[in-house]
Amino acid sequence: MRITTGYLLLIGLTIGLLLTLFSVRDQLETSRKLFHWADVQTTRQPLTSYKPITVTYGKEKVKLYDGLRRDDLTANALPKKVEQTFIAIEDQRFYQHGGYDITGILRAFTENQSTDQKGQGGSTITQQLARMTYLSNEKTYTRKIKELLIAISLEQKYSKKELLTAYVNQAYFANNIYGIELASSAYLGKKANDLTWAEVSYLAAIPNNPTLYDPLRSPQNTEKRQQRILKILANTDTIPKSIKTKEIALSFNKPVIPFPDYIDASVKEAIRQTAAIKKLDYEAAQQYLHQHGATIATYLDSTEQTRAKQSIVALPKEIEGAYVGIDGRTHGVTALVGHKTDLPGQFNRATQSFRQPGSTLKPLLVYGPYLEKTKATLSSPLDGRPVCFDGYCPENSGNRILGEVTLADAIAYSYNTPALRAFSVSFAEGLKAIRPFKFSQWSKQDNAYTSALGGLKYGVSPYELTNAYTTFVNDGLYSPASMVRTITLSKGEGTLYRHTVQNNRIWSSRTNQVLRKGLTNVMTYGTGRLGYDARPTYIGGKTGTTNDNKDMWFVGIKDQHIGGIWLGADIPRPFPAEANSTLQVRTWANILR
Repeated sequence: MRITTGYLLLIGLTIGLLLTLFSVRDQLETSRKLFHWADVQTTRQPLTSYKPITVTYGKEKVKLYDGLRRDDLTANALPKKVEQTFIAIEDQRFYQHGGYDITGILRAFTENQSTDQKGQGGSTITQQLARMTYLSNEKTYTRKIKELLIAISLEQKYSKKELLTAYVNQAYFANNIYGIELASSAYLGKKANDLTWAEVSYLAAIPNNPTLYDPLRSPQNTEKRQQRILKILANTDTIPKSIKTKEIALSFNKPVIPFPDYIDASVKEAIRQTAAIKKLDYEAAQQYLHQHGATIATYLDSTEQTRAKQSIVALPKEIEGAYVGIDGRTHGVTALVGHKTDLPGQFNRATQSFRQPGSTLKPLLVYGPYLEKTKATLSSPLDGRPVCFDGYCPENSGNRILGEVTLADAIAYSYNTPALRAFSVSFAEGLKAIRPFKFSQWSKQDNAYTSALGGLKYGVSPYELTNAYTTFVNDGLYSPASMVRTITLSKGEGTLYRHTVQNNRIWSSRTNQVLRKGLTNVMTYGTGRLGYDARPTYIGGKTGTTNDNKDMWFVGIKDQHIGGIWLGADIPRPFPAEANSTLQVRTWANILR
């Protein structure tokens, strides 16, 4: 009996040992996979490779990090006061630990358990850097574990000085300001290397909670935390106890990104081009450009951009606007305005807002294909009597009843009924001709008679419509415009992208010439006459309004330059007085004066 019991016990112990070994093996395998995951993250996006994207226009350039200004320090240039202050308040054992501080973690865990909240971090500087660079700010234990693993990986790859420098370069100092160097110049008008202890402690107060310690909105909170930081510095013998809190004289110099509408849009275009070339998703393409220190050369014309911005800002308060300028020779976008503010990252109506284009679509969808098919001339007659197709029975402006009109007058006065009759003749040809323009929101529902007058389901953007009008200055040939001339990579890696003309014949030279004459009539005696200018060799354009005058459009041409403008409100509402006075035409004329 004893022998049997002994055997059973031995077997049980053996099985237990085997299970333990398997469990340990599984845990070791899991650990190996987790550390490998962390290593992949820090290898894929090295700290030292996250360089600015440089955007150039003319002889000017601006450096951006994720669309925002930053002036990074190098590890060799990290000021001693900055180094000592952040270590004292964030991670006093920074130079002793290997990326994590077990004492801090246990303290944070205990406090989180006692309060039933996950508010206490216990993160080292390296862990905070891992979170800022590779993770989100969600407060979960899973994120905390990932943060710790990445921190260990970072410690193995970089010196302490490099890690601390990366941390102060990425720290957020409120008001769209990242990094201690930019914070120094923005708030105090000096270099970080020239800061006093009082000034360093004042700025170091902000990243802990940029909303609470915003020096512009809550200076009293910033000063209170500054006092606490000075006490910590004194208690750790970093500074003499005799140093007192001094009132900081803020002289806020807002970091300016020039022409943010255009710069934002051009960087996004460059990211999309990179994604297509390298077969990456959007975020990976953005990282790729940063890692390779890309330079984006643009077609921006600062004079036209400034005039366009001023004109859009000067609009009545209740009216928003967007403008796009394109050089028909290079197919380069020379100006792009999408909002009234001077801040980056705003909703850009030039590229992101899609509205019904009204009669500005007629030359592209109706009259070009009609002329191509029928070989008509501007003196050819069109039936302007009331008409219905598939239950669609449009009226002319002012409910005007027409008889027979010339094609020239139909275009110049933007009549609706003759346009619909013309579209009925070249319906299939019109839908075919519109495809190369690749209007992104065009739907099957738009393959209908309502589209003849611009009644689209979702609409087009000012950028798309202006782009399509380049056909009129290129003999009936269309090639997509671009804000980006080239994308070049640093360290002699060469040119990643170069904008080239890719012509697509939309209609014949003969049709294009007739259309150009028709668009000139719009300016000389038609709906665009308030924008007429006798100086250019050629001038032409087309107006467009939607039902109840909720959208006001104009795309005009001067010689080889095309300018497209949209006016309206984000929540559509009528603007009858402004539409009747062709405010959009007058605004366009002011921009291209």
